[in-house]
Amino acid sequence: MYYCTSVPGVCKAILRRQAASFMLAGMYKAFMQSIESLAGIGPALAKKLAGRGFRCVGDLVLHFPKRYVDDRDSVPIRQLQPGCEVRTHGRVVSVQGRGSRGKGQAIVIIEHDEVRLLLRFFHSPFLLRDARLKPGRELSVRGVPDWQSGGWQMLHPKWSVQEQHQPGWLAEYGSVAGLSGVRMAKLVDAAFERLPDGVSSPLDSVLPQHPTLVQALRLIHHVPDDGPDTPEVRQSHERLKLEELLPYLFLMNQKRAQAQVAAAPLKGMNLCQRLIESLPYPLTDAQQQVWHDIRHDLNSGRRMHRLLQGDVGAGKTWVAALAMITAVDHGGQSALMAPTEVLAAQHARHMDDLLSPLGIEVALLHAGMRAAERRDALARLASGDIQAVVGTHALISPDVCFKRLSLAVVDEQHRFGVRQRWALAELDHNVHLLAMTATPIPRSLALALYGDMDLSLMHGMPPGRKPVHTTVIAPTSKTKLAEGMARMLDQGGHIYWIVPRIDEDEDGASVQQRAAELEKRFPAAGVRGLHGRMTGAEKKATLQAFSQGECRLLVSTTVVEVGVNVPQARVIVVEQANRYGLAQLHQLRGRVGRSRDQGYCVLIPAEDAGEAARSRLARMCALHDGLKLAELDMQLRGAGDAIGTRQSGEAGFRLLDIARDAQLIQYWHQHYPDFHPAEDILRFWRPAASSTD
Repeated sequence: MYYCTSVPGVCKAILRRQAASFMLAGMYKAFMQSIESLAGIGPALAKKLAGRGFRCVGDLVLHFPKRYVDDRDSVPIRQLQPGCEVRTHGRVVSVQGRGSRGKGQAIVIIEHDEVRLLLRFFHSPFLLRDARLKPGRELSVRGVPDWQSGGWQMLHPKWSVQEQHQPGWLAEYGSVAGLSGVRMAKLVDAAFERLPDGVSSPLDSVLPQHPTLVQALRLIHHVPDDGPDTPEVRQSHERLKLEELLPYLFLMNQKRAQAQVAAAPLKGMNLCQRLIESLPYPLTDAQQQVWHDIRHDLNSGRRMHRLLQGDVGAGKTWVAALAMITAVDHGGQSALMAPTEVLAAQHARHMDDLLSPLGIEVALLHAGMRAAERRDALARLASGDIQAVVGTHALISPDVCFKRLSLAVVDEQHRFGVRQRWALAELDHNVHLLAMTATPIPRSLALALYGDMDLSLMHGMPPGRKPVHTTVIAPTSKTKLAEGMARMLDQGGHIYWIVPRIDEDEDGASVQQRAAELEKRFPAAGVRGLHGRMTGAEKKATLQAFSQGECRLLVSTTVVEVGVNVPQARVIVVEQANRYGLAQLHQLRGRVGRSRDQGYCVLIPAEDAGEAARSRLARMCALHDGLKLAELDMQLRGAGDAIGTRQSGEAGFRLLDIARDAQLIQYWHQHYPDFHPAEDILRFWRPAASSTD
């Protein structure tokens, strides 16, 4: 996002430049300090954290709380309720060890108003020597009470001496690399100690009513006594989102200017007509209109720079194939770039089915190819023998050369930063660019975010597709859900189960935890897990097992949101569904019902979801138009907040959610269209390259 953790070489190069300002140098030094400079982080732990994207102080500062807990009040022990996390207090009565040589566990008993609470700590013999736990000391403890053998107890509660406890809002963090949320909170605090108040940003002078950069960060991690809903905290979220939005809009304006250049017209029509006649269904009215727009652009004599937005399964691939074959018919080459190897492989198979009968070979290029295979493909691209190629980011590698690239198609273009989206088109001024997305974005927002492109909307669905039956159930209804899943598995159907995170957490809603639970319940379903940290080969093998039936119940994060096509998949279950935007839920829903069989989507809100969140999810049951859902989501959620569980943002964003923050993006686009950060600052704050592979 702000600092260049993904491209530290760029930061170092800027710092070395004599023209780099003192402020920029200070910003770099503050955010880019190694996490090994923090107490308690050695080389081994630093390596583990680096594998989770935590390489410097700035990465820790941007590890935002997953939620805030009201920790302002303490209740007497006699008012405890089983299973409800709470803070209480009492006087230490005794401290004793139990188990092996009295060190297996530490037992601390506290008392208030003659009611006792037993605090049990396993593998914590050091507590027996802690001077703070002497009998008579007043303790403040927070945990989940349980009634056992006629008395109250808590397992491993958080505790402190009563006079040292500071009531307020407690920030809770997700676990990372085996480190608990409590440990991560301590690391975040240690990172802040390395962050001087003098670190500033170009936005400080533009947004005088907002907190400064460091103030905004501190307010998000340590919210005021009034809670996380205060105007100061909301302004802090907005401020940090704008930090990553501005470089994106600035780059987009540059690209808009570059798009206005002449390009050779592409007028080939012979192969297009043959392809249209070979399709299993005639083009829908929407497909015909979009194809008319694209054909006009290709014939205009100016570079095409068009965004095609169509609903899940609306038939965008056929239109893309028509554009690609037009370039080939004109004697040029065409390339389609997808964000993941899985999606690229699917596109390659589909395009080969469409184009090979017309004598056009479709090649696949990705980072996982064997060296000899890659060398052969690169040589044939350079010679022009390969007329159509599908690939991942590998297509924009420096060693890839085309003889005459005429058309670049970028699928799920919001997964790429603006520079990546343009990389293929910038190989030559004659290259036309067609970007596609199935992510529903309100038209007004699309014009703000992608104003460097002409916009085509594709409504409707191809023949034979049924709307996915959608329902919202309570978290307590999982037993009935399991019975329905068993019936679906018996019928040969496949099931997706979506969870919000990769790492284990207290609520059990991680890939590993949920997969283990479902494997016990459905041992014959070949349960497997899928997430974005797996290698390309691991993801490919898992999805292949799912499509071939070796695995019929796939537990995954939202990595399956885009492009995964398994016609046998008939059910998708989304846990903590209220944490996602309606547009993203619609994308997930599009993974099922991709055949003539009825598809089903089950949304399970989190236990703490409010009535407004549940009402918003209920709209999904009646609405199946992605664009209408996107407009509704923008009205209901507005600017939202920065706390979420997504693995990655859109267009390389880490905090911004295109649908959730629509109003914020539009406001800035309308009121500050001429704000241009200095080039050095732009390079420093550039959005990170998104990767959903």
